[in-house]
Amino acid sequence: MKKQIFINRRIFCASLLASGAARASNPIIDFTGQSIPLISVEPKQPILTLSKKKFIDIEPEYEGSVDRLFAPVVTKTLYRTRISLALKNVHTGEQLNLSVPKTLKISHVDIGKFNQICRDWRRNKIMNMDPQLIGILAKVCEESSDEDGPVEVELLSGYRTNKTNEFLRQRSNLVARNSFHISGKAIDFRLPSLNLQKVTEKAQAHADGGLGIYKNFIHIDTGPQRRWIM
Repeated sequence: MKKQIFINRRIFCASLLASGAARASNPIIDFTGQSIPLISVEPKQPILTLSKKKFIDIEPEYEGSVDRLFAPVVTKTLYRTRISLALKNVHTGEQLNLSVPKTLKISHVDIGKFNQICRDWRRNKIMNMDPQLIGILAKVCEESSDEDGPVEVELLSGYRTNKTNEFLRQRSNLVARNSFHISGKAIDFRLPSLNLQKVTEKAQAHADGGLGIYKNFIHIDTGPQRRWIM
């Protein structure tokens, strides 16, 4: 006489429900045993000793109660790869849109355009300006502005010939005899749309050479480090 096996009613009902869910999950779970199941029934092992084929992803679970998981504050300049400057020579009215890479590696073409707008307009003479001036100006503009668009820069003085520098010296005691403007290593500028105090702070941080703070403009040069306020 065969031994009768009795099944608990609760187990029987649970089995019926489970069988439907299992069939609905096919082919997510491979009943034929031809592939590795998503849920492994093997004994637990240290995670580093398991084969990589056992895992689809090791990403941790996301808890619904957490609103922001590893979500940093994104600033406007975080993904900006270039610094846009809208330069204007206040004496000639010439304008130049300059796009400076964040690496501050200026192309020869852009340097040539910068030399042109910074020329001695009184004598119409061009000098090779120090490219570091563009880098300093770009960093000051980038960190002084909260906007995404180009920063407006008014150029008051760039290259000066000796004759122009002497002409200006006769009219003002603020003009140095051996000004760095003569060698193309200085510019005077202002940023009309930005706060002067903030611009001054950023200029002090990035101007490695000379920095002069005047009532209505800023002087930067690539000479020895000096600071003065007029």
